[in-house]
Amino acid sequence: MVRTTADNKTIDNGTLTDFTAATDEIAGVDYQYVKLVDGTADSTAKIPGDATNGLDVDVTRLPALVAGSANIGKIQLTDGTSDATVRNLAANDALNVAIVDGAGNQVTSFAGSGGTSSTDNSAFTAGTTPDTTMAGFYQATPSAVTDGRSAAVGMNVNRHMRIELASSVLDTDHDAVDSGQPVKIGGKALSAVPTLVATGDRTNAHFDTMGRQLTSHMDPGWQVWKSANYTSPQTGAVVWDPAAGKRIAITHLQVNSYGTTAGRIILFFNTTTTYTEGTHQPVFKGKHSPSSTATPGALVPLATPIFSATTDAELRCTTDAAISLDIVAYGYEWTP
Repeated sequence: MVRTTADNKTIDNGTLTDFTAATDEIAGVDYQYVKLVDGTADSTAKIPGDATNGLDVDVTRLPALVAGSANIGKIQLTDGTSDATVRNLAANDALNVAIVDGAGNQVTSFAGSGGTSSTDNSAFTAGTTPDTTMAGFYQATPSAVTDGRSAAVGMNVNRHMRIELASSVLDTDHDAVDSGQPVKIGGKALSAVPTLVATGDRTNAHFDTMGRQLTSHMDPGWQVWKSANYTSPQTGAVVWDPAAGKRIAITHLQVNSYGTTAGRIILFFNTTTTYTEGTHQPVFKGKHSPSSTATPGALVPLATPIFSATTDAELRCTTDAAISLDIVAYGYEWTP
């Protein structure tokens, strides 16, 4: 016979003493509480546990952990170069990721309209005034990322941002096996000679202002022309005086004589009127002997320009007689 109580049930044991069984009564159905013992035959050893932590688990049966600072349920974060330098995260901290430029320096602002809100997707609009440092996005002293192709910033993972990778991240190195899909490239339109860069520097692809890639040495907009006429002897007369800090590049030269006086003609680069053979840079040397029936001349188109070796040096003319001359020079001026 079973005597019913709210949860526990008293069992009528006949001629023996009644006893109470621990049960949980749910909707008229009793579920008996039991204690676990181990599975060894004839063993009464109880499997230990307590109300706070539940059953004890024998962790010695788990697979061996990797040597080092390894913990169950944790991942060790390091600075990427030394296992001994561990980056700790406090409870509820978001992970900070150091994002650097190609030189390994931390980036702490983006070009954009501003804002650090997790809903501000317009904060990073390329081509506008750069943001100030965005507090809350960055680890105070993030580890430097030494990969020269990385581009990044320290950012909080519970916020979002749009990152536009620099072209250096997407490049295939010079002399490396080609990979990836074709990429349409652009360049920089120029209407003047670009400033020289240092050997080994990266340079822009140069186009003229109509979008044609420059495979020759100049854009039509750079062209300079000079014309001179002489009928008397000249000593270092200036044919072409470049702008301050510039050098001359001659792409086309015409030297014609007329009249009846013969003479030797020397065109050269120098900052003074003097021409010294073997010292100063010659451009043209020759003798013309015009007559009433002949007007000798020279037409010199140049696939490769004649470049002045000296900044601010003028194109000058010297003659040894009163030969009548027409001189025309085309080219451009450039900054070394």
